Amino acid sequence: MSTKLAATACACLVVAGCASAPVDNRPVVRIAEAARPAPMEQLGRFLPTSQELATVLGAGSNAFIGQPVEGGPEALLRTVAAGQAAPLDCVGTAYRLQKVTYDGSPVRSVATNSWAGGSFDGPPVTGFFGVVQMADPAAAQTFFAESSNRWQQCNGQTVTREQTGAGEISRIADVAFENGVTRATVLHAAGGAPAATAQRAIALAGDCIVDVEITDPRPDAASRQAVGVADLIADKITTQR
Repeated sequence: MSTKLAATACACLVVAGCASAPVDNRPVVRIAEAARPAPMEQLGRFLPTSQELATVLGAGSNAFIGQPVEGGPEALLRTVAAGQAAPLDCVGTAYRLQKVTYDGSPVRSVATNSWAGGSFDGPPVTGFFGVVQMADPAAAQTFFAESSNRWQQCNGQTVTREQTGAGEISRIADVAFENGVTRATVLHAAGGAPAATAQRAIALAGDCIVDVEITDPRPDAASRQAVGVADLIADKITTQR
């Protein structure tokens, strides 16, 4: 009988020991893999080809086109610094693709290129154009709306730019909004010598801003060539994505 009691007592001790073991109720921390940023989109494929530009601008096939420059916000131009030109709000109208114009906006990626064409016996037609991708379509819409409003306010304004040697003035005129594109003409003059009038245009395409400058000194040049190039780029973005 004593042996059975001893065995029973041992069993009870074992059960009691198991029942009294502490339970770990601390939360388990699991470290999830950080989300990777979306890869930078290659925007150069949306820029116009030399043949497309020759067709839109009526400049013939004698043309040279550069190599696209692609990157992040650092690919924007720094030709005009924040304290170098006034009024600052009009710099984006007078000068293309300036970093100071896009500062404060969530720029993700940029692609730019340049082109020169025309006949051998006439003045060259030049084009500079780019695509600036924002973080999302809403950011692009905000930038386009605010920029278009500033362009309207800058109509008739003169931008003065200080630079080494001689300053430059840029007279803004003919600002208008048509078919989703905001356009302007800009007459630059440096050192008292006038330069050819530049045509400027910006357009909205999804999460992208299209930024164009065309200079065409031909006497019979159309007045809306920059609009045509902006439309071309915007259409490529819309249809080829």
